[in-house]
Amino acid sequence: MTARRMLFFVAVPSCLTNLLFCTWVLLGGESLSSAWRWILGVTSPLVALLLLASSLAVLWTGGRQEAELARAARKDPLTGLANRFQAEARLEDALERSRVSGRAVGVVFCDLNDFKVVNDVYGHSVGDRLLSAIGGRFADSVRPTDTVARYGGDEFVVVCPELRNADDVQLVAERLEIAMERPFIIGGHSLPARASIGFTVGYGTRNAPEELLSRADAEMYRIKMNL
Repeated sequence: MTARRMLFFVAVPSCLTNLLFCTWVLLGGESLSSAWRWILGVTSPLVALLLLASSLAVLWTGGRQEAELARAARKDPLTGLANRFQAEARLEDALERSRVSGRAVGVVFCDLNDFKVVNDVYGHSVGDRLLSAIGGRFADSVRPTDTVARYGGDEFVVVCPELRNADDVQLVAERLEIAMERPFIIGGHSLPARASIGFTVGYGTRNAPEELLSRADAEMYRIKMNL
């Protein structure tokens, strides 16, 4: 339990205790002058209200911060896409659903060709913008249910749940290739980009996430070596 939740759970009983004590005093449990009764009757509810409101504010603000940190932990800060951890989580979820539906799960592994040349010639700032632009085109080329992730460096992964067969994941790979046919205009430069793309398909009843990622990576590497 976080400190702010502890503060909230302490504040509520404290407010109730304070109000009950004040009620007992005001109803004659203690002999006080009318002036003191009036002061106590006004200030005590205000103190209780302020304590409760501040506790709620701390709890709400902290909850928003936690949610933002959780989202940041699943996002790639450069491209805004999912990161490696989110991709693996989505793949596990897709395989879990596959065990029920019996439908296939596709994994596409994409590695940019000669990306180091872009960084060396145009600088890392242009390289970062190119990665972001490529990620944006990839995200526009897949289904809303697919997850495009920057897996690391110049590598991207697409997780495709609820497919009919291997032909569907091949279509996804082809869309990614088409998305890179047009050059990227960045910083006044027209930058062509190419990638080696490998893909595989599996089922929740017989495949693990690591296996599918490894197979798609191996297929991508095989294609890259044949260039």
